[in-house]
Amino acid sequence: MLESEPMEVIRDAIEWIGTESGRFAFTIAPYLLVGLVGLYVLWLLVGYLRVSQVGLGEGRGTQAAVPLPALDDVPADQPRGVPYCGADHLQYPLGARFCTACERDLLIDCANCGATSPASEPSCYRCGAPTGEPPRELHA
Repeated sequence: MLESEPMEVIRDAIEWIGTESGRFAFTIAPYLLVGLVGLYVLWLLVGYLRVSQVGLGEGRGTQAAVPLPALDDVPADQPRGVPYCGADHLQYPLGARFCTACERDLLIDCANCGATSPASEPSCYRCGAPTGEPPRELHA
């Protein structure tokens, strides 16, 4: 009896599954598939959390960035109490946490002591003064 070529391929595949390497491959395949799906879900979750921290989709839109003067023209003194990106030299309004150009965390120099910390920190690590939050209006 003559077998067609597709039938021979199917028969060879079934015989390979019966070998030790075939059994090993089919034992490991579900774990690899679950791992890949897990990594994809983690990637989606991290992306969602990143977007939710930046505040996209809340109707705020993008925040305006003001370019800081080049370091050659002005001394290295950054404005105190104002969030800025150390890589792109952009200045952001209070409350901003991430650079819209490079997505790095923004830095802020403490208005009280001048220590540099991430803009997302609620207070200065050195003196404890509030940083990174827009000023609140006090009602008397």
